[in-house]
Amino acid sequence: MTEYEIDTAADQIVHWVLDELEAGTQPLEVRATREYSAETEVDLEEAGVSEDAELSSLTAIGILEVSPIGEPDSWLLRVRVEDIVGPHTPEEDSVSGAPEEIDLEDFIDQFIAPDRGAIYITVDAPTPEAKRHFDRLFANLVRDRHAG
Repeated sequence: MTEYEIDTAADQIVHWVLDELEAGTQPLEVRATREYSAETEVDLEEAGVSEDAELSSLTAIGILEVSPIGEPDSWLLRVRVEDIVGPHTPEEDSVSGAPEEIDLEDFIDQFIAPDRGAIYITVDAPTPEAKRHFDRLFANLVRDRHAG
């Protein structure tokens, strides 16, 4: 499978998905997940804590995956948002490191907002035909810019 970077705004993709789901012209499978990751290397001075403190940086990761229903070996569009929540001490409530399913509205509320974090948009296409199919849809998506 070949992965291609997509150069468009995440809110544009979300609006397109919402429109497609409402119109029903392109049957889509949509899956959104959220997970948390703790990085142990934190700049303690920047966080404003002593060097003796145990501290990790908590990152919320939202992933939206979209693919056509009933088309095996087709494309998979992925929007990944990595939002640094902030410093986190081991005593604070822990969160599961496993992805949890969330609905599309929760994904929009939590991850599609200005300055929400690093956004990576890719499409996986196992064949040139799958890539051409996605490119046709993407051309329509780009032409129909929504007010985000």
